[in-house]
Amino acid sequence: MPAIFRNTILLAFSLFSFFSCKNDPKTETVQATPKVDTINLNPVPTEGSAVYSIVEGVVEWSGTKTLKKTAHQGTITVESGELMVNQGQLLSGKVTLDMNSITVTDIKDPGERRDLESHLMDSDFFEANNFPKAEFVFSEVLPSTMPNFNWVLSGSLTIKDKTHSVNIPVKVSIEGDMLRAVSPAFPINRTQWGVTFQSGILGTARDKMIDDMVPLTLKIVAKKN
Repeated sequence: MPAIFRNTILLAFSLFSFFSCKNDPKTETVQATPKVDTINLNPVPTEGSAVYSIVEGVVEWSGTKTLKKTAHQGTITVESGELMVNQGQLLSGKVTLDMNSITVTDIKDPGERRDLESHLMDSDFFEANNFPKAEFVFSEVLPSTMPNFNWVLSGSLTIKDKTHSVNIPVKVSIEGDMLRAVSPAFPINRTQWGVTFQSGILGTARDKMIDDMVPLTLKIVAKKN
């Protein structure tokens, strides 16, 4: 067979094989987790970003007895933080919490309230004397179409010198020089940060057990520098 015909046949076979594989439904690439609740935006550069300093903020927490389903609520003050914003979009940031500011808001009796606040700050819980600060740092902000939040802050939360990844959903609004961010309640597993008092992982009796999952809510106000 002349070489020109042999090469032509080989080329035709190669093209047939390529398009056959391309159209084979078994070879289609499928996303492992379809992002049905997100929207695509053009990347925003970090160059030219404005710095917004946090001027007000609080984390609201709730702790629940597993069996009795009785809960305590309280707050932790956001001490400081900086957020990077460009073209009206939040890009990254750092939020610092004052762990010595832990308060209990559901107990009316002043003595009982102080007792629980002291307990939360001692070695059974957050050891505020040894670890006075907690910090959330994020460098990825994912857009969302969910009704109660429009962004997800993806970063790391450090408590008691232990750092773990956390995603915080927030509704962000920017008006003039002011930025406000409010989250719906989101859970963290307190045992990941060494807060194991009366946890199920220690074999605590069910009538004394406190839920490992702790719902938190973040609220911050920041002003452009």
